[in-house]
Parts: sequence; C-alpha cells; structure tokens
Amino acid sequence: MTRERGSLSTCVSHWRWYAATSLIAIVAAIVVGNSIPPIYSAQVKISDEHKESDLLLGLNAFASLAKNALDDHEGLRQPTVYYRLVTTREFAEEMSTVRVDGYNTDDYHYILNNHKRPWWEKLANDDMPEPERIITTIQENIRSKVYALYGTIVLQVRDQDPVVAAMLVDSLKSRLQKHMADYARDRAWRDLLAVQKELSQAETRYNQARDEYVRFEDSHNDITSAKWASMEDHLMKEYESAFNDYSSKSLLFRRAKALVDKFSFTFAVLENATVPVKASSPYVPGYVMAFLFISLVFTTWGVLLSERLRGKKEKGKRKNQNATTPSRNNPITP
Repeated sequence: MTRERGSLSTCVSHWRWYAATSLIAIVAAIVVGNSIPPIYSAQVKISDEHKESDLLLGLNAFASLAKNALDDHEGLRQPTVYYRLVTTREFAEEMSTVRVDGYNTDDYHYILNNHKRPWWEKLANDDMPEPERIITTIQENIRSKVYALYGTIVLQVRDQDPVVAAMLVDSLKSRLQKHMADYARDRAWRDLLAVQKELSQAETRYNQARDEYVRFEDSHNDITSAKWASMEDHLMKEYESAFNDYSSKSLLFRRAKALVDKFSFTFAVLENATVPVKASSPYVPGYVMAFLFISLVFTTWGVLLSERLRGKKEKGKRKNQNATTPSRNNPITP
C-alpha cells in the first residue's frame, strides 16, 4: 500500500509531463484523424428464400419441413455461401469493372484517379503493384455479415463518395443475385438430368419385372406346386419393389422439373440501399481516446523508470560518501 501511494504521489508530482504528453497526443490524434479521408458505408439486407421454394412447387408446409429435415444436400442454401462468395478476390475483380455513374469510368479507374490516401501512405515506399493495391482496396471495402438465426445477410460497401457507395452495394446485390441464380439454375438442370437417368433405369427395371410376372401368370394358371408358388411370390415382390422405386423416381423427376420450370430468385431483398448521410470513419474522438491512453501509459512508464534510476543513483552516491568519510572510532592518523 505504501509503495502504491508512493508511485501515485510520484506520478502526481510530474503532472507537467502528463499535461505535455496529453497535449501532444490530442494534437497528433486530430492530425491523424483529419488526414484520413472520410469513408461512407452503404448496405442492403437480404434473406434466403429456400424455405418458400417447396411451397411454390405445391408441397404443403409439413411436406416441405420433412423434406428439408431429410435433405442433407444444402448447397447454396447455407447463408455463409453468400459471405464466402462476395469476399473472394474473384468477386472483387468483377466489381472493379462496374461502371461508376458521375465519373464516366469503371470502379478500378475511379479508385485509381479519385480516391484520396493519407499522407503517410504517400511517403511510405510501397512495393505493392498498383493493380494489386486497387483490387485489395475493393476487396477490403466489400463486407458481409450473416445472421444465421434469422436467415438474413447484410451486404456492405465502403467508399469515399456516399453516392458511389450506395450505387456499388446495389450493383453488388445484383451481381450476387445473378451468380447465385446461375448456380441454382445450373444445379437444377444437373439434378434434373441425373434424376431423369435414374427414372429411365427404374422404368426399365419396372417394365422387365412386370413383363416377367405377367408371362409367369399367363403360363401358370393353376399353381399347385410349392416351387411354382415360391417363384410367383418372388416375382410379385420384385414387381412391387420395381414399381415403388419407379414411383419414387417419378416423384423426384416431377419435382426436379418443377424446380427448373418454376425457377425463382435465390434471395429476397429486405432492405434496399440508401445514400449514407454521415461518414462511418474516421471517428476522431476514438483516435483521441486511443492516443491519450497510449500517452498516459508511456508517460507513467517513463516517470516510474526515471524515479527508479534516480533512486539508484542517489543510493550509489551515499555509499561512496560513507566509504570516504572517517569513522569516530577509527580515526585516520597521519
């Protein structure tokens, strides 16, 4: 407790140091905050529509729920697919070709010629090639957040121009819609062709089993032997099995065909993009608080270290004085 009070009183006695470093920290925070160009964030909110797809095909709610519970081939039904797609480098490269209204150029050259950079980035020797830097900037400006509980996804685009940010996030939504729709349509066609092949095989098996059973019944009108009765039972079971398989494959084929014929968009837009009014960054008060905290930590460390070094120095001087001062009991005689 005594040491803590001593440290506190030591820090209080050096209040001028704290005042000077705090003033420097505030000025530095204001300079840094105002050197960063303002960034505006525009966003849209979308929702996955896969829960409605089976209802559109004529299935009731219970059948739709049962099918979803048994179907482990989720594919693009996972909301995280949207996040993984929009945050890829390939998607950023595609977004670089978006036409920016008002600047008469695409997003790549808009960033190249119109984006401002902090002064320390201009002074730093950056070895990154210009195309790499711009694509990385586009990729970092695209953000997405998934709310799995509600099945919603928030898409966000950041830019120095609020109008451009709103336009880019709207283009991001449209391109994501196209990507997912194309993928869903292609997958629906692949599933239809696969089910059609299985249906053809099931139909061939059903026709063969039916014909064999019919031929056996026509040639054995009065069965008295246990051997022929067993054969009849075996053909009957094979016929029923082939019929059930053919019926299930027919149902799957009708559903796959309905998915192709009644294709719908992969997600619904819950909240459209609006032009942001206030900049999302930089937040100058946040910089001030961070710089003040850093200055207080380093100033306290400097004060305590200087006091410790001074204490060691004074202790060493006292030892030297005691070593050179003669004792009363042992006076030095010439």
